[in-house]
Order: sequence, then structure tokens, then C-alpha cells
Amino acid sequence: MAEPNKEAFLAAWPKCFLIFMGIIEVLATIILILTELGNVAANFWTTNVFAGGWCGILMLAHFIAIFVTVCCAPGPPAGLRAAVVTVIALIACAALISFDAVFIAQPSTCILTPSCATNAASNSTFSYTLQQSFLTLFRTLGPFSSYTQSQAKFLFQTIQIGVGSLCFILCIIYLVIYYVVKNKATNQVASSRPAQPSRFVAPQQQRQSNAYPQSYPTPYGGGQARVPQQPPGVAPWNAGGRY
Repeated sequence: MAEPNKEAFLAAWPKCFLIFMGIIEVLATIILILTELGNVAANFWTTNVFAGGWCGILMLAHFIAIFVTVCCAPGPPAGLRAAVVTVIALIACAALISFDAVFIAQPSTCILTPSCATNAASNSTFSYTLQQSFLTLFRTLGPFSSYTQSQAKFLFQTIQIGVGSLCFILCIIYLVIYYVVKNKATNQVASSRPAQPSRFVAPQQQRQSNAYPQSYPTPYGGGQARVPQQPPGVAPWNAGGRY
């Protein structure tokens, strides 16, 4: 398979749009990490797999990969590496959306350990102290003054689903852009190659080129007399020879 032409790849590469997309991903990463911190502080044990944290880290890696394709080392190799990171980030976003959807549907889901319910109810652990401190601070904000622990987690998980869906769409957009530009650059390489002339020679034409001359000059001038062709396998007649 032909490698994509670098000049054609860079000419079609939408740098400004990718920069804009990268800025959105940075903001999405910040929101994912902040909401995950709030989710952990509201209740560490239930409905929690730290999805916002590891998904946010992968989206940050995706932003760095896009930044390299735009500013540091633009070209087909960097675009391919970013596409690989995009597939990983796409899977992470799908997992984030799935986990949060389950957690919203079943707020008491326990995945971390078999004793999640017991640990969550205990008031002698560090998680309980963190939970009470966070809720006290969170309720000082006007719109959230009456929020409970479950309502706070529901808010954070809903935000994560929305931001995760946005990141999922951005990953798909990058994959579409990469493959469209790559195919365009590859097709340009294929169309720029010169066509090879055909070297096929028909058998009849080859036999005629190896036969004796078809004409010879007449002794009286003024034209060419045709020599009768001999059948295949018969030697030509030599008038001056001896037999």
C-alpha cells in the first residue's frame, strides 16, 4: 500500500479546527477530573470506579497527541499515533458513559469491595470525615444548599455523562478527519505515478520483424519489387547459389 504524501497530507490537515478541538478537550478534561473529585468526596465507596479520573487522563493524552500533529511534528506518522490514542480514549469514554449510567440507575451500586455498604455507613473512617467536610462546603453554594450525598453524586455523574459523550464525539470526529486526509494524500501519490508503457508484442508482429525484407530495389530503378514470402519451415531460394 502506498504511503501518503506528506505535502498533500499537510495541505489537507485542518490545523485550526484541531486546535479548537484540543481546547475543548482540555476544558472537558478539567471538568471530568473536578467532577470525579466531587464524586469521590461525596461518597468514596458506592457508585464509584474513578471513571472520571482515568478517562480525563486519557483525554489529556489525546490532546497532547493532537497538539503534536498540529505544532510539533505534523505529518502522517504523528497522525497515525494520534489515531491510536484516539481509539483508546474512545473506549475509555464509552466505559465512563456506561458506568455512570448504571450508577445513576442504581445509586447503591457497590463495585470497589464487597463491603462497600459497611464502609460507607461507618463514621470512623477517613472517607466519612472527607464526605462531611465536602458536603458542608458544597452546601455553602446557594443552589446546592439542600443537596444530600446522593443528590450531589447524581449531579456529578450527570455532568460526567454529558462531558464523556462530548469527548466520545470528538474522538470520532478526529478518526474521520484522519482517514479522509490520509486517503486523499495516498490517492494523490497513486495518481502522480507515470503510467508504464506496454511492452507486449503480438506474435504475428514479432514473426514479421524477424522475417526477410519484404522488398528489394529493382535493377532498372524506379521502385521496389516485393519478395514473395516463403511458407514457414521452407528456406528461401538463392538464385546465385550452387546446389
